[in-house]
Amino acid sequence: MRRERFKSWKDGLEKNRNMVLYLFGTITVLCALVGWGLLPDMVSANPAVENMIYRPKAFMLALHSGLIGFFAFMVWWRPRELAYLTGAIVCTALFLGMLYANLGV
Repeated sequence: MRRERFKSWKDGLEKNRNMVLYLFGTITVLCALVGWGLLPDMVSANPAVENMIYRPKAFMLALHSGLIGFFAFMVWWRPRELAYLTGAIVCTALFLGMLYANLGV
């Protein structure tokens, strides 16, 4: 019989998967509302680079929200896979990074 790694984390995630889905959903909606209200019409994923490509604000908000929503759903559907939780956390960090870079803070 194989020993499972991070068993307590996986058990806790499986037990609280609805709360995790609610948390990522709330963060996504709040970030999208902040972005919709404060970002300029054209944004870039990283405006500090020399050859930046500007995209419409709605496209970038939908892209980041969709990625977080996909990984949050996968965490809810398969809660014992920590890779999906990692994906949701990384996508949330990318969303916050895009907001930070384009708001001129």
